[in-house]
Amino acid sequence: MKHWPTRRGAPLLAALFVVLLGLLVIPGPGSSPRAQTAGPASAQATDFDHLRTGFALTDRHAQARCESCHQNGIFQGTPRDCASCHRTGMRLARGNVVMPAKHVPTQQACDACHNTRTFTGARFSHAGVVPGSCTTCHNGSIAPGKPATHLPTTASCESCHRSTSTWLAVSGGHTAATAVGTGTCDTCHNGIGARGKHAAHIPVPAGAARCDSCHRSQASFTVAVRMDHAVVATAACASCHNGTSATGKHATHVTTTATCDTCHRSTAVWSSVTGAHTAANAVGTGTCDTCHNGTSARGKHAGHVPVPAGAARCDGCHRSQAAWTTAVTMNHAVVATAECKTCHSGQYVGEGTTGALAKPANHVPEAQLLGGSLMDCKSCHSSTTSWSTQRVNHNNSQGNGAGWCKGCHDSATRYAGSMERKALRHYERAPAVVTDCSMSGCHRPLGTRGTPYSKW
Repeated sequence: MKHWPTRRGAPLLAALFVVLLGLLVIPGPGSSPRAQTAGPASAQATDFDHLRTGFALTDRHAQARCESCHQNGIFQGTPRDCASCHRTGMRLARGNVVMPAKHVPTQQACDACHNTRTFTGARFSHAGVVPGSCTTCHNGSIAPGKPATHLPTTASCESCHRSTSTWLAVSGGHTAATAVGTGTCDTCHNGIGARGKHAAHIPVPAGAARCDSCHRSQASFTVAVRMDHAVVATAACASCHNGTSATGKHATHVTTTATCDTCHRSTAVWSSVTGAHTAANAVGTGTCDTCHNGTSARGKHAGHVPVPAGAARCDGCHRSQAAWTTAVTMNHAVVATAECKTCHSGQYVGEGTTGALAKPANHVPEAQLLGGSLMDCKSCHSSTTSWSTQRVNHNNSQGNGAGWCKGCHDSATRYAGSMERKALRHYERAPAVVTDCSMSGCHRPLGTRGTPYSKW
């Protein structure tokens, strides 16, 4: 094997290398003139398909001159990545648009966001962004940051912002990392930094009530709500309970201009009512049944003593607005047109403190008087305060048949009352058989002695 001369053969070797290099550069028959180093794109041949190199020329790249990328006639080894041409300091970056100093810091390739049409309007891919590093770019300089009205927080952006396509896709997760202090909700929820009270929200005294006094959930404002009346204690009930902001008086409510808490003593149960009666509705005004009609307020129960319609007022008997049952004084004047036995029949013995007492079992039967006709209590009882104040109304009974005197005055009877009782023949004057006191010939009306029915 022959060796190339080391000194005298060196010029020959160099000449041979130049020839070989020329063969690589000078196009052969049928080759594309685009492989040459000269000329603008307009002067280059158009039959060369650059896609065969594995690098497609699109948009702005298709308009560029060949020598912009293939410098010094070198085709092989031309870099295919964007950064080699569009980053400051790179060999092929001369005259090209390069990455600015304030570019988003990233390790991704340029074409992950940019296209060959234009650098503006880049579509940034957040796929490789490390959680918690949003502010590296979103600082108001490199990329939009928090606006001046943003709620104050030190939490990372993705704690609330769940979308990289819109800032408005916010999930305000108040986790332990993003927790807020008690009573500080409206620091953000003021209608500017974050959603605040809506227009129809119940009115609360300024500075008095905090959001979390009633809103017990940071996930839902509307579901987990427990009204805390302590925080609105200085406000009038009707400012909220007006039928719009909160439940108001129903259609059958007692007619009144008094404040709610005058009667309603509990904020948990509306029915916990103490009826505070104003001077206009005090005892003696006769206005009780304006409300106590069984609809607006409790009225007479089913077992109440019957009273003539329109004649008797509640406070005619009920003397207390605190207790219906204990402070009762029966006023018979308001039922003067009714028969006593309508109430004193044994059906209303539970009314008031003593009830409407009925006739005792040993009462003189009505049939024993008036010749057997029925009569009312007041025919004999002249007092409504004492039963014992009575004067028996014999009504000119002739003392026979059902009205025999002996029915009550015989010593063998035991009816109630203080009537005189004697044996039928206690003093017999008539020769005939005596069948009744009035037939003895002594007592009037058939006899001649005494005053009929009273002083025999």
